[in-house]
Amino acid sequence: MAGERTSRTMFIVFGLLFLATAVLFLTLSSETSSQFLVFSTWGTATEVESFQKLIEHYNTTRRPKHRVKLSHGEQNQYTERLLVQAAARSLPDVIHLDRKDLPLFVRKGIIHDLTPILERDSVFSLEGFLPALLPGCQDHGRYYAIPHNFSTMVLYFNKDHFDAEGIPYPDSTWTWDTLLRAAGRLTKTDPHGKIVRYGCLMNIVLTTMIAQNGGRVLNEACDSAVIASPESEGAVQWVVDLSDRHRTSWSILAQNLQWDDMFAGGRLSMIANGRWAAAWYMRSMASGSVDVAPLPRGRYRKGAAVSHMMAISAQSSKQDEAWEFLKFLVSEEGQRMVNRDGANIPALRSVVYSDEFLRHHTTPTMNNRVFLDELPVSVPWPFELGPFVTHYTLQSQLDLALRRIHLGQATTHQSLMIMQENINAAIRAQRHVPAPRPFVGSVLFIVCGVTLALAPLVIRFIRRRRHPDAP
Repeated sequence: MAGERTSRTMFIVFGLLFLATAVLFLTLSSETSSQFLVFSTWGTATEVESFQKLIEHYNTTRRPKHRVKLSHGEQNQYTERLLVQAAARSLPDVIHLDRKDLPLFVRKGIIHDLTPILERDSVFSLEGFLPALLPGCQDHGRYYAIPHNFSTMVLYFNKDHFDAEGIPYPDSTWTWDTLLRAAGRLTKTDPHGKIVRYGCLMNIVLTTMIAQNGGRVLNEACDSAVIASPESEGAVQWVVDLSDRHRTSWSILAQNLQWDDMFAGGRLSMIANGRWAAAWYMRSMASGSVDVAPLPRGRYRKGAAVSHMMAISAQSSKQDEAWEFLKFLVSEEGQRMVNRDGANIPALRSVVYSDEFLRHHTTPTMNNRVFLDELPVSVPWPFELGPFVTHYTLQSQLDLALRRIHLGQATTHQSLMIMQENINAAIRAQRHVPAPRPFVGSVLFIVCGVTLALAPLVIRFIRRRRHPDAP
C-alpha cells in the first residue's frame, strides 16, 4: 500500500512538474517575441552603436506597436547562430545578413520571400538603390532581401612612404607586377637583415586574386569546389611567394602581426582592406598620409565587394511591422544615419553620390569615389557560398591549405586538391540534410530535462513533510 502511494505521488509530482515547466518555458520563450520586434545584427562596437541609435530614433519617432529591440552577436559566429535559432524556432523578426549567406538561408527556409510584399507596396521602389547590389538580394528571380550597405575592397597606401621612395601613387593601371615592384622598394630591413617595414599585404583578397587569374573556389552553381585548377593555383602561389620568396609581406603563420596596427603604425606600406578601416586609419595616421586606389588587376579586372542587406524572418508573426521597420532602415533618412559613422557605405544612390559620402567628415582627404567605382567590377568577397556550404567551412579549409604550403607539408597543387576534396565532402553531406524542424523535440527535451532535475528535490520535500524524522 505504501509503495503504491509512493508511486502515485511520484507520478503526480512528475506530471505537475512537467506541466509547470512546459508552461514556464513557453511563456518565457514567447515573452520577447510578444513584446518586441527583434532586429538581429553583428559588427564592431561602433557599428552596433550606430544601429542602436537607428532603433532609438525609430522607436521614438514612429511609435510602433511593438518596440524594436536589438540582438547582436559576433560576426564569426553570426551565421551559425541564426541556423541554431532557426532550428529552435526563435529567429528574430528582421535579419541583417551578408549577401554570401542568402542562398543558404533561402534553402533553409530562414528568410521570407519579399516579392509579394514588393508587389503590394505601391510606394516603395527599388530604383533608388545602386543597381550592382540588387542581384545579390535575389534567388531564382525572387527578392528575399533589400540592400542596406556595402563595402568594396581597395588598396590603402601610405603616401609618405611612396613620396620618400619617389614611387608614383597606385591607380587603376596597376597590375600584380606593378604592385610587386613597388612592394620590393618599399620593404625595409635593419642592419641585421630583419624586416622593419613590409611593402604590402594582400592575403585578405586572395580569393579575389584567384578570380582575377581566371580561377574559382566553387563552380558557378556553387555546388562543387573547383579550386584545384591551374588558374587558382597560380594566384595562390603568387600570394605565397610575396612572403616566402620576395619577403615583401608576411604569411598566415605570423599570427602575432596585426595588419591594421602594422599599417597604421607605419610598418606596412600597402594593405587591401574595406571601408570599415578607413576612419580608423585616418585617425591613427598623420593627416593626409593615407589614401586608396583600386585593387591591382591580374589577367582580368575584378574587384571585391561585401554586400549587406535586410530580410524578414520566415518565422516572424509580425511581418507587416517588420516590413515597416525594414523600409525605415533602407530609407534615405535611415541611410543618412548609417553614413554618419563612416564604417559602411549606404546602398542608396542619393546618399553615396552626395558630398555626405564623397567628402565624408571622417575621410575628408581620401578619394572616396574609388569605393564606388570598384563596385560594378566586383565579385562577392571573400566567397560566393551557394546553398550548401558556410563561410566557416571555406575559410577554415583555405587557412589549412595555406599552412600546409608555407610549412612545406604539401605543394600548392597537392594542398589545393586536399582542400577541394574536403569541401566537396562537406557539400555532399549538406545535400542530404533536410530543412530543420526540431522545435517540438527541442522543447520536449528541455522540459523533460528540467523536470528530471527538479523531481528529486520535490519528492524529498514531500517525504520530509510526511515523515519529519526521516533522514
